[in-house]
Amino acid sequence: MKSGDLVKYVGSAPFYKGRIGVVCSLRDDNVLVYYAGAEQLERAYLGVLPQSYGKAGLHPMGLSELEVIYQR
Repeated sequence: MKSGDLVKYVGSAPFYKGRIGVVCSLRDDNVLVYYAGAEQLERAYLGVLPQSYGKAGLHPMGLSELEVIYQR
């Protein structure tokens, strides 16, 4: 799995069940995934840039919760 890959959520959280997203960042066992339309919902991660306000739309996920469906 790497940045730019298309992934499907296969974990147990009902909100994410079956959602498709794009991997934006990968560090150790943590993955930040962008889910279109879910920018301010559930696990959305606050932006790290000082000029960022509100939610950035990145959702922290574990590697075991994701399945790669298209590799970039």
